[in-house]
Amino acid sequence: MRVLICVAGMPYSVPTVRFGGLITRLTGASATVLNVVSSEEEQAASESTLAQACEMLGTLVVEAKTRRGAPASEILREAEEGNYDLVVMGARDVLSLAELFMGSLARQAIRRLRASVLVVRRGRPQLQDMLICTGGWQADEAVIEMGAHLAQAANARVTLLHVSGTVPSMYVGLEAMEEELAELLRTDTPIARHLRLGAEILDRHGVKATLKLRHGAVASEILREASRGDYDLIVIGASGTVGHPRGLFMVDVTRQVVDRAQRPVLVVRRPLPSRIFSLWNIVKRLLGGQQR
Repeated sequence: MRVLICVAGMPYSVPTVRFGGLITRLTGASATVLNVVSSEEEQAASESTLAQACEMLGTLVVEAKTRRGAPASEILREAEEGNYDLVVMGARDVLSLAELFMGSLARQAIRRLRASVLVVRRGRPQLQDMLICTGGWQADEAVIEMGAHLAQAANARVTLLHVSGTVPSMYVGLEAMEEELAELLRTDTPIARHLRLGAEILDRHGVKATLKLRHGAVASEILREASRGDYDLIVIGASGTVGHPRGLFMVDVTRQVVDRAQRPVLVVRRPLPSRIFSLWNIVKRLLGGQQR
């Protein structure tokens, strides 16, 4: 597995480097740290930024790169040419005028890259509590698998949140659908099958999870749960591929979560190779690490 960590000067990039380094260690991946400059005069400053980033990553073996040009174009070009599995980048709370017009760099990366994207805003150097979000579509299996792998490697707690845009007819009139979760799980409805599958995937990886069910506007419910819980990472799917019948709707959900969440958001584009995590867990056992 290959991880690309994008930096843009210190101290702005400190949370990005720290959290990107944590994910790199957990996955046993190789990492490249990238900085983009607009002119040759900025080369010296770039080398200093990259040196600080590599120092923060400690014992990780890291390749440092500087590219010259527009940040969005060069990051996307490096991500595609390097065939990275995960791209890590920071996000600003206040967008520039260009970003308001063209869309933030994170949005462009999520929309255009084939790799998964980790957007870091106010990240923590830990991974103890994760929120995995699903909407019941088949692609969400990859989201749950990704979250399960990370949770297993980090020995993290997981909340699996399913948001239904509408209330199932059997629960119309109920004010607290979540109170009926146990009853719902015993049914053969699509939501119940999806939640049972999610629980099975997590259990297969030895991850114990709390299941939560919400109904309403998907992005709003995800953000509400994220604000209530003390999560270190939100995991969500990247949808809206060309020709997908729910494309426009799901792109909007992903965009809202990425733009408004105050925690790192991992947008899953494709599943990470499970053998990477398996090898890492073998190493942990050999070193005396304990799993759940």
